[in-house]
Formats: sequence, structure tokens, C-alpha cells
Amino acid sequence: MRVLLATHLYPPRHTAGVEVFASVTAAHVADAGHEVVVVTTEKDIALPDLSTREREHGGLRVIELINNLFATDFEETWRRTAIDRVLAGVLDEVRPDVVHVHHLLYLSAGLLDLCSERGIPVVMTIHDFWLGCARFGQLLHPDGSRCDHVNKARCGTCLPSFKWKQTDLERRVARGISAVRSATGLDVSGAARRLAGGGASGRGGGWTPPSAEEALRFEQGVGRRLADLVPTVRRCVDRVLLPARFMVPWFEELGLDRARLHVETTGVDWEGAARHPRVERAPGAPVRVLFLGSLVPHKAPHLLLEAWAKLPEAIRAAARLRILGPDQHQPGYVEALRSTARPMGVTVGGALGREEVREEMARTDLLVTPSQWTEIRPLVMLEAFAAGARVVATDLGGMAELVADGLPGSLFPEGEVGGLRTALEAEIQTALGEGESGGAARGPSPRFRPWSEVSSALIEHYDRAVRGDRAPIG
Repeated sequence: MRVLLATHLYPPRHTAGVEVFASVTAAHVADAGHEVVVVTTEKDIALPDLSTREREHGGLRVIELINNLFATDFEETWRRTAIDRVLAGVLDEVRPDVVHVHHLLYLSAGLLDLCSERGIPVVMTIHDFWLGCARFGQLLHPDGSRCDHVNKARCGTCLPSFKWKQTDLERRVARGISAVRSATGLDVSGAARRLAGGGASGRGGGWTPPSAEEALRFEQGVGRRLADLVPTVRRCVDRVLLPARFMVPWFEELGLDRARLHVETTGVDWEGAARHPRVERAPGAPVRVLFLGSLVPHKAPHLLLEAWAKLPEAIRAAARLRILGPDQHQPGYVEALRSTARPMGVTVGGALGREEVREEMARTDLLVTPSQWTEIRPLVMLEAFAAGARVVATDLGGMAELVADGLPGSLFPEGEVGGLRTALEAEIQTALGEGESGGAARGPSPRFRPWSEVSSALIEHYDRAVRGDRAPIG
């Protein structure tokens, strides 16, 4: 079987949850004897917008579309004719038996129509709420509050502050940089980024409501977006896969056909964890507490620091907190984190590679995931579980679902510093009472399957889509 995998971003430069899911399962599908080709995007202002290039990753062919965000109309954030032309060429050259869509961000919903026109079945994994929420699918308003549902009027007050395209100046600079590279071979884009500097630093407090006219314009735009995207998925996608059970009613409410929704959870990297044996905590040594994730407000490392500051001194002295993760997105916010963390002796570090993540998990007693957005099924929590650590997480979405499924740990109410402090104190005291990390021997189970089993299930979904069989697996 020839599979075309379509996703917004792909490793090695991008290693968030969607990218890990896509790349790990793609490798397993290829190992099972199927041909897998990846089409993805990359922003590279040193190259012409909407040009393509090819590379290899993990033995797979990767076709990259350069998308420098030169959209001029809001509609082009989900459907763009120029991108459709590139994708049509990819489909006609690869001639896949099935297309597996992981994300359409930076691509185009036109891909689904192109597949339908060619009679190519489509399997789509929905990793977030982008189908309903144009702001990266995070259901977060710039005023700092969370959205439970799609409310077009509320979207109208949100999206005017969302940077969904490059400015005219940024486009002119990018085209100049591309011309320099074409003429001389020199890539000066890094210097341009350094000169630009800056970056948002707040947590939503700086939001200014738009004018009523602008809010109405975006409200109407969201209406057009929903009226296009949802029917397109209903019409063109054969099987919709959801990584968590709590997502089913949300997407039913959005308008997707319940008969085509199938829960297919993410996998656990048991093999990777086995390569890094657990480093047990010596008696009397500090309890090892870790935050691992992007250092951005919705991941809420600031909330963890606030709770950490409120712990009794004896508890804080008996534990060591490390905050690690990609720190390039919001430099001002990261600098504020470091200023808060420094007096408490808390380490705030940068991003880790895949093997470094596994090594860090092997010497962690407690992972804290205080996210203030509706995480789907955080891979970082599953990696901690495989390594023998416990977790403290927000009682929300896939985080709560993982704990309900048996992942050892505690939950606290969303955004509550006091609740997080209480959970931290209880978990640290439990670890201190055990004398060492107390990591239990764990292994695969029906709720925590290895990636190989998840990939086998995906192949079954592909087979059924090709046969036109919409019945659930198992």
C-alpha cells in the first residue's frame, strides 16, 4: 500500500506531539512493508514562497512546501488555491492508495477535495481543535480565558489579535532575503530574525478588545470557515481518528458524523524508555520534580513557579524543580520565568533532543503538567509514565483522561495555584516517605499500547478506508 502522510510540520526541526505521532507511526507503517511519503510545510524566508524541496527523514521521502505565511486574506489560512496546485502535483506524482491527514494548518483544506476528485480515500487524525478554532486549535482567548465551545461572536473578539499573516514589510524583507540566497548562495535569514528580536511576553493581560466593526468582520469570517471546513471533512474524509475519548462529543457538536469518528489513542514509547533504565533516587536525596514542555503561557510553567513559592520551606528544600523546554517562542515570557525562578534555585533550561528527554525522564520522580488549555493526550505524560514517574496535571481534557485510565498521579483544578500547591506537597511527601523514587514496573496494556500496536491499528484503518468499510475496529 502506498500512503501519503500530510501534516503541517515534521521532524527533525519540529518535535511536538503531532510531529512525534506522525513520524513514529509512519516509520512503523513503513517497517510493515508499506510505502510512506510525507508532505509537510516549512517556513524558510530564504527560499521562494510556495516552492518545494525534498529531503529524507528516518528513511522516508519528505516533500516540503515552503509556506512563509504570505496569505493576504483570512480564508487563505485554511484554503489556498496556490497551495492546492502544489498538492495536486504531489498527489498525481505519488499516486497514493490512501492519504492520512494529521494536520491541515499551513496546508489547505483543498487537499481533501483533491483526494475526493481522484477517488483517493482519506483517513484524518484530529490532534487538536483547529477544525473549529482558527487560533492554532487551542481554544484560548487572548484575554487569557479558555473556550469550551466555538462561539463565533467570541472568535470575532479573538482573531483580530492573531498574527495569521506576514506584514507587507515582512514579505518584502523575505523576498529580498530569498533573492540574495538565489544570487549568492548566502542565507541571511538568521541575522534578520535576530535583528527583529522581541516576542510576546504576557499571559493575555495586554489584550485590547477590537472595534465592533473589526470583531464583526472576523465573526463573519469564522462563519465562512466553519461552513467550509466541517462540510468538507464530512464529504471527503472516510475515517476520522480521535486520540482521546473526551473529544468525541465535542466534534459531534461541531457537526462531524458520529459514525465516522473512531477513538485511536496515541502510543507509549516503551522501547525508548527501556533504553534508559530508571535512575533511582538515593535515600535522603531531593525529590526530582520536572516540567517539560514549551515555555509559553498556555503551558503554564509560571503557575508551577507560583505554586512552588507557596510550598512550606521544608518541602521545597526536600525537592528539586527543573523547568525545561523550547524557549524561543516568547523571549520576554521566558526571561520573566527565569527572574522568578532564580531566587528559588529553580533551573529554567531550553529544549531537549528525543534521547535527552528519555534520559531526563529516567531520573524524574514527579512530572508536572499544569497546562491551561485542553491538552488532548500529552505524550510527555506518557513518557513519564513509561519511565516510572508519577504526574501532577490539570483536571482537564486528555490530562484528566490519562489519570482516569490509570496513569499514576494527582489532578488539580485548572489554573488554581492553591490546588497545584496542595497536589505538589502531597506527592513530594509521598515520595519522601518511600525513601526513593518508588517507580513501579510498568508495561503495555490495552489503555497504554506501544507505538507498534497503534501503527498496526492505523494500517487497519487504511485498509478499511480503501475498501469503503466504515465499521469500527474491534
